[in-house]
Parts: sequence; C-alpha cells; structure tokens
Amino acid sequence: MEKLSVDQLYRFTQLDSEAMQTSEIKDKDAEILGFMKHFHQRAYQSLNFGLHLKRNHNHIFIMGEPGVGRIGMTKAMLKRTAATKKIPSDVVLVSDFSEADKTQYLYFKAGTGHAFKRAVMQFVSQLKVQLPVLFDGHTYQLQSQQLESELADKQQAVLKAAYELAEAHDIEISQTENSFILQANIEGKLYRMTDLVGFDETIQTHFSETFDLVEAALNKGLTHFPFLQHEYLDAGKALNTQVASHYLEPLIQALKKTFGQTEEINAYLDALKNSVVAKLHLFWDQNDHQVTSSNPSTLDESGTEQQGLSLFGVNLLVDHRGLEHAPIIYEQNTTAPKLFGYTINSAAASSPDTVSLAMNHQAGLLQQANGGYLIINIQALLKDPEIWSNLKAALMSKKLSFEVPSSSSVVPYHLPDFPLSLTLILVGQASLFYELQEIDAQFDRLFKVQVEFEAELSRTQAHEMTLAKQLAAEISTWDDLPVETSAFERLIEHASRMAEDEGRLYTNKAILRDVLAEANAFARANEVSSLNRVTIEATIQQRAFHTGLMEEHYHRAITDQQVLISTEGTHVGMVNGLTVLTVGRQSFGQPVRITAQASAGDEGVLDIEREVDMAGPIHSKGMLILSGYIRGRYMKQKALGFSGSIVMEQSYNGVEGDSASSAELLALLSSITQIPIRQDLAITGSINQFGEIQPIGGANEKIEGYYKICAARGLTGQQGVVIPQSNASHLMLNAEVRSAVERNDFHIYTMTHIDDALALLTGLTAEKVNAKVIEALEKMNEKLEDTESLSRT
Repeated sequence: MEKLSVDQLYRFTQLDSEAMQTSEIKDKDAEILGFMKHFHQRAYQSLNFGLHLKRNHNHIFIMGEPGVGRIGMTKAMLKRTAATKKIPSDVVLVSDFSEADKTQYLYFKAGTGHAFKRAVMQFVSQLKVQLPVLFDGHTYQLQSQQLESELADKQQAVLKAAYELAEAHDIEISQTENSFILQANIEGKLYRMTDLVGFDETIQTHFSETFDLVEAALNKGLTHFPFLQHEYLDAGKALNTQVASHYLEPLIQALKKTFGQTEEINAYLDALKNSVVAKLHLFWDQNDHQVTSSNPSTLDESGTEQQGLSLFGVNLLVDHRGLEHAPIIYEQNTTAPKLFGYTINSAAASSPDTVSLAMNHQAGLLQQANGGYLIINIQALLKDPEIWSNLKAALMSKKLSFEVPSSSSVVPYHLPDFPLSLTLILVGQASLFYELQEIDAQFDRLFKVQVEFEAELSRTQAHEMTLAKQLAAEISTWDDLPVETSAFERLIEHASRMAEDEGRLYTNKAILRDVLAEANAFARANEVSSLNRVTIEATIQQRAFHTGLMEEHYHRAITDQQVLISTEGTHVGMVNGLTVLTVGRQSFGQPVRITAQASAGDEGVLDIEREVDMAGPIHSKGMLILSGYIRGRYMKQKALGFSGSIVMEQSYNGVEGDSASSAELLALLSSITQIPIRQDLAITGSINQFGEIQPIGGANEKIEGYYKICAARGLTGQQGVVIPQSNASHLMLNAEVRSAVERNDFHIYTMTHIDDALALLTGLTAEKVNAKVIEALEKMNEKLEDTESLSRT
C-alpha cells in the first residue's frame, strides 16, 4: 500500500523555448517527413519499404486512427517517390474507324494531349466551313459540268440510231422529263398516232409500223442509260474523293508533323482522313451515296449515320498538363462512377449514338492515377460489394474493363480495356485490415505492404519536442494569435492525459489542433493577446463544461440523494466502487454503491446482475474469479460452504467489465465477517484468483468523478480513492484534485494485493481480517451442520 504524493499525480512538460523558435518553412513536405521519421518510425520505414518494392501487386494498406496525420504524411512520402518517376502519358479516346461503335486509346507525351484534341477539333470545324466552299468553287463546278456534258454526249450516242431511223421515216422525237414522244411529220405538220385516224389506212399502217421500229430503237438505246448513270456517279465520286483528298492531305500531314509521336497516332490520322472522305456528306449537304467513292462497308452505315460528327470526336481522358511528377490522387468518398468512370452526356444516354457517349466519358480515378498513386478510404469501398469486387479484378488483371452498370439507364457503350500500372493505397482502421485478411483470399495477394501509424508513443523529451514543433509548424499559417511555449507544454500534457498514461503521448494531432483553435477563440473572447499555459488550461476546462451536462445530471442525482452514495462513516457489506460512463466524446467517473449479503448455506456467490441478464461476459468472468479467490484463500483445507449475493445498487443499464471485482470482494468479506468498511474511500481494480490487483482503465476519470462528489458535499480530509499500483503511472489528474491532495484534503492510495485494501478500508490488519473470514465461515458451517442434524432427527 502506498499513499501517492502530489508529484506522483501529474507529469509536467518543459520545452526548450529556443528550440521551439521555428523559421519560415521552405519545404513543407520535408518538414512532414522529418516529423514522420522521428515520430512514426514504424510507419515511415514500412511505407518507404513498400514504395521501393518492384514485384507485382505491391499495393499498400495504411492503418491508424483518423487525426494522427496518416494522409498528410503518406502524401509527403509519395511526393518524394513520385518525383523520381516518369510522368505518365496523356490518354486520348478516339473512334476506331475499322469497326462500328468501337473506340481506341492514343497516348501522348504528358501535357500534349490537350493540344491534340484542340487541333483535331479545329480540323473538323475547318472542314465544316471549307468543304462546302470547296465544292461550290469554280474549279470543281467546271469539272462537275464536264462530267455532266460527257454523260449527255454518251446518252445521245446510244440514242443516235433511233433518231436516224426516225428521221428516215419522217418521225419527230421530242423528249419530256420522263419520257419520249413520237410524232409523224406529214407535209410539215406533226401528228401523234391518235391523230392519224382521219388519214387513209396506208398512212396509218406505215406510221404504226415505223413508230414501233423507232420505239424499239429507243428502248434499245435506253438500256444503256443505267450503266451510263452509274459510270457518271462513279466519276463524280472519284472527283469528290480526289478533290477532298487533295485538300485533306496537307492538313493531315501537318497534324502528323506536330503529333505523330507513335505509329498508332499516325495510323489514326490516316484513318481519320479516309473516314472524312467516306463521310463527306456530313460536311456537305448532299446524299451520302452520291458524294464519294470510298467504301464504308467495314462500318455499320445506319449506326454511323446516327453518330454523325461524334465519330470524329476526341475525348481527352487523362490530362497531365501542369503535373510535375507522377500523379498522386486522394479521394475520401469513392463511388463506382468516380472510380471506374462515367459519361456526362445525359441527353444521349438512351440514344443509339454510343460513340457520342464514349466521347463524353469521364475517366475514373484508376485511369487518372495510372502511372502513380491512388489513395482511397477502404470504408467507402466496402459500402458496395460490387465496387470492391470490380476493383480487385482490375488490380489482379492490371487492366480496367469498363461496363455500364446494369442498374444504369445509359445505353452500353464501348471502351477498350485500359492497362493499369499504379499503386493503390487504402486507408482504414486496423480492424478492417485484419477482417479482410480473414474473409478475402485475394486481399493478401494484392496488399502486401502494411503500414501502421501508432495512436500512442512513449513520452520522451525528443517526442515531446518533435510533436510540439510539428504542431507549431502546422499552425504557422493560421492568421491568429501568437502561441507561447507554455501553451505547447500544456498541449503535450493533454496528449498524455488522452493516452491515459503519463509516460505515453496520444498522437492525434487533429484533436490538439482543435484545442488550439478553441483556445484562440477563448483568448479573443477574453481579450488575451497570446496563447499560454493558462489559456490552454482554461480552454480544456471550458470544453469539459460545454459537454458536461450529462455528467452534471448523474452527479446531481447523487448529491440530491436520488442515487445513494455515502462519503463518510462506515458500513458492513457496502463499498464505494468506481465506474466510467461515456456519452459521445465525453467520459466521466461515477461512483456506484456495491453491496453484499452473506449467510450460512451452500449456494456460493450469487451475481444478481448475471441472474437478471444485466451483466456482460467480462463482469461475469470477474465474479467467477472472485469465487475462485475465496476458495483458494479460505477453503484450501476444508470445504466451508456459504451463500452470498453481490450487486451494484441502482444500476439500470447493465454492467460490463471486471474493474469492480476488488470492491465486490471487499463488500462480500465485510458481510461475511460483519466488519464495517470505510465509506469515505472508493476503490477500483480487478483481482485475479491469487488476490493480486490488476490495472483498470479510466483511472483519471474515476478519481476526478469521486472527488467531485466529495467536494460537493464538503471535503473531510479523510476521503480518497484506492487504485491498482500499476495504474499509478497513468495518472494525469486535473489541478483541482492535485491541489486537494497537496492540502491533504483528499488522498490517493495504490494497492498491489487485496490485503492492502482490506487493511486500509477496515482499519485492521489483513491477517486479522482474513482470520475473521475463516472464523465466520466455520461458524456458518457449524450452524448448517446443526440444522442438517435436526432435520435428520
């Protein structure tokens, strides 16, 4: 048993003010990496190792609590590694003219894809304006008229025999738009066959026969007209092809000269020219069957008609303009469209124009981060099993196969498989990592690198200084009040309190920055010109007050005697235990009355909470351990049966944990021996079967909670708390408790064995109490034997 002095209740931090003076940060990432290397050595080494692995599927899983700086530190290291990698190519999606509705990828030097898209779009726009002008020009019209004249001459040639025959037989041939009219020439007048009725039979017979001969000659000549027309159309198409090709060739060559970095690009530009020639009607208001002689049989004609000029579109999927290193992308809220890509052409979503949909496709994160690094939150992925399944398939195959989701209203459109070469970094809690290892056979094959950011670190002077300087660096850009060294000292102490250990530091910088932000607000509200220890202390107290309504409610129930807790005197079978309640982000200590009753019998220890299903498994385990201790300590040589019951009074929400097992044992032993227990002391600690006291959680909250009750009722100078010796190093108590201990108004004791508590709470030696326990048990068994004897009689 040890009574702790005020110096043992809190560990102060002293920082070197000169070392805290930081100059302007020139390289923020280097500053972050320096902090990571000293403060998170395990994570630094693991991530550095993972980024240098060259085997397949070396993806990374980042573990750690949100707020420790996982993302910022990971990004800083990725930037350093990305700077040594080649910036990946820009990716452009264009039509594959060899097959209907298909597309293909073209790759350009980083930053040049946008220029290519603009150049092709200008090329298409120029054609829409210039091709109609070209075909309306004088040169083209002369050539076209020449073809028409040649057609007319050929038509006259094949009809020449019919005209000569008609002339020889005094027949005139006149041509209308759709037919030929034959008329007899008699004495200078023209008569149709129906008009010859008034002439004699010889004339009628003559012209009837010659009309048939001429008509037959005409029909014979007209049989050549379709072939002549086809020949004429072919010649016209050839002319159009020649004129268009002659115009397009220098334009295509200019594009090749500027962008022809690969054979694939040059092949596309050649195919683009041929496709424009084959689709001149899209640029010129003419029937497509009469425009050019190019054979579009490799394309589905109806489909391409509906596609229109979208066939010549250029979709810049991945644009690396302005990128100085391999891409690093962080996305916190990942969805399937964000990850795999989507189309933005909602107007064409249900139309057959699938090329237009493809040309409006937006690259997903996997495509944008290709050649670099993609950081995403694992929880967002696991919300949709289909996302997780498709992502694994893409990573395993190293290619992204795009499919329009079945649930989408968008018409399916084609994208070729996209080759993937990136490192995926998942960020999440360690529990998710281990669960995925257990249930997903492919997980270990993909994520070979495990990076753990610790939530706590040892509280060395080096770690204290490193954390303080990093906080100072992170808030250096705040347009706010100056921060004195003493403020950082109090923050370090607060980090130790959150770690529940004076020798440890809680590494969540986000929470500490929040305290600084609130301290700035507090200081401005109170017209304070800078932040110091006093300001931070006041801010922490204010935060506790703001969130302390529930604690006040519970404590008021005790001070108003609605919940019965004695803080003075003694009582048999009654002990003040200590619990911790957590509401939202606030945890606070709450004393609880533990009572026990014992009598002759052989039922052993009855846990009332367990009997009514209000006890959790750990609490029930603690009660069984307590029973084991009683058997081992007092019944080694002889069975001494008894009946006892233990309960936490006025507990209505269930009980879990074994930290009250020492208090429960003391209450039971008090009831067995009828030795009263001090009510001015509260006790917490779990026991094992040998009576040794084991550490518990929430020691600071428990002590402060009991102190508040005692202070509200008036300190007597005798009140205090008994905690496990192993929890002494966890104490970071508030100033009010420390002040009371320093004045000797409140006391904190530590114990290593239940005998220490027996002596303190009963005022007797442990040997005497234990002897009384055996004596009382033996008397209970004598009464039990007498009762059984009477029953037999």
